[in-house]
Amino acid sequence: MSSDKLRKLLDGELDLSEAANDPILSSLASRIYNVDMDEVKPSSELNASSDAEKSNLTFELHDSSSPDALELKLPDLPPIGVPEKIEETVEAPKILKLSSLLMIIIGPIISICALLNIFGVFGFLKSCESITSNGGFCIEGADRISLLAIGRLNHTEGWIYSGSFGIPTIALILFGVIVMFIGIQLRMFSKN
Repeated sequence: MSSDKLRKLLDGELDLSEAANDPILSSLASRIYNVDMDEVKPSSELNASSDAEKSNLTFELHDSSSPDALELKLPDLPPIGVPEKIEETVEAPKILKLSSLLMIIIGPIISICALLNIFGVFGFLKSCESITSNGGFCIEGADRISLLAIGRLNHTEGWIYSGSFGIPTIALILFGVIVMFIGIQLRMFSKN
């Protein structure tokens, strides 16, 4: 295979019957021009007829910047039919709307109650009479509800010193924020 024949093949000047003699050029021509080279007769098998009869598989490349190509007008095509968007509104269930509203309200209430409990705001719920009647003793300054013993408010274990907080308080504050965030997301979903 010579580089001159390869250049002619790539330029479209080489007759495919000439490329059929060379297996490399034949393979390249079949890949480049998407032609089955088995159907093309090699140049030695062709008659000595005119160049037009040699092969009908010649290709001609045109430069798109030529004046002839620039003057060609494209045919007027009908507009493409774009389907209209069908808007289907699906009404959210009422229970979803109600639950999202409750979550938006209850979430901050939980967080605020956990914050207020740090400072002993709920100390008015402590009854020293019921604590001492259950065999405990009333501790002054223990005005904060112990979240881990919330069911034992009538005992000494139900109350701890105010002003400090721990993991249960932080978890309850975060829980309230997450509940509120989920409620907002559900509310946005129910409006769409």
